[in-house]
Amino acid sequence: MEKSTQQIEKNVSASFAYVKKDMLMLNDAFSDLHDKVQHLSLNHAMLLEEIGKIRAEISGKKTKKPVAKKKTTKKKPAKKAVKKVVKETTVYS
Repeated sequence: MEKSTQQIEKNVSASFAYVKKDMLMLNDAFSDLHDKVQHLSLNHAMLLEEIGKIRAEISGKKTKKPVAKKKTTKKKPAKKAVKKVVKETTVYS
């Protein structure tokens, strides 16, 4: 069975309509995702700000004990061991 040109045109037109509908649905989905990402980004920024405030509050309350500095002395380099040679002298009389 051969399809008439009118039938082919209707099918192509219907196919393009479905493609257009799918593209609009995808566009809406991406728009929703973008909105959600922006919302999460704002929440993240607010949480970071709150964490900074809490850290500042904690560090203000915390009293640190003064740490005594240890006296530092320079170490003298180790002397190399020198091998002493002892010569025995024998005196014959």
